[in-house]
Amino acid sequence: MGRCALIFFLCAGTAGAQSFPGQPAKSLFFCQQAAAAAGVVPPVALIECGRPEYTDEARLAHLAGIVTMSLTIDDEGMPSEIHVANPLGLGLDESAVNCVRQSRYSPAQKDGKPVPLKIDVSLAFQERWDSDWHLGAAVFQTSEGTIRPVVVRTKYPGATGDHRNLTVCVHLIVGKDGAPRNLRVSSPQDARLDREAVAIIGTWHFRPGTKDSQPVEVPAVLTLVHGAAARSLASSHRLP
Repeated sequence: MGRCALIFFLCAGTAGAQSFPGQPAKSLFFCQQAAAAAGVVPPVALIECGRPEYTDEARLAHLAGIVTMSLTIDDEGMPSEIHVANPLGLGLDESAVNCVRQSRYSPAQKDGKPVPLKIDVSLAFQERWDSDWHLGAAVFQTSEGTIRPVVVRTKYPGATGDHRNLTVCVHLIVGKDGAPRNLRVSSPQDARLDREAVAIIGTWHFRPGTKDSQPVEVPAVLTLVHGAAARSLASSHRLP
């Protein structure tokens, strides 16, 4: 079964922006949501990441969205046990984890003493492209020992001013030649936009997946997002 989901978080408070080398500000946002279990003072972020990498592949594929992670802030304010709960793919999950590892916190407090506490952290990767569409997630269903395909060519139509909000999940096979085939929409919603999403993915090309150094077919689910949803990204630190 493929994954097809986008999660959007609204966060209270003031967001501080970090930027990537060569990228505009607001590529990545943070905000702290104040909430805690009874009697526990939540951790406060003192240093929020360095410069996480927006991978070339993700930029080429117009991938934008939110990576959600669960982690533990130990009694010295260090993040540990980081697990990705809501992945985006194409290297952004690894980039988000590496970023969070650089963060430092004032530890949670209970009865005046520092204590470890599990929290959820969401990092939003956002870009601006001249299209009504962007990629919201990429999942490759690889077997053990298989290296996933890599996006090497994409093509998106220019912006038309159509602001309808729609998420389209396209299931496909990346062939041994790197060409997408057997494209289908898992839950049809709008016939025209569904056809447009399939047409977009149909123009892409991949470096094929490999196993034992030989090209293999790899099933995939690519989530395309249309409309204002492409720009509705925020990030948060929150307690589970």
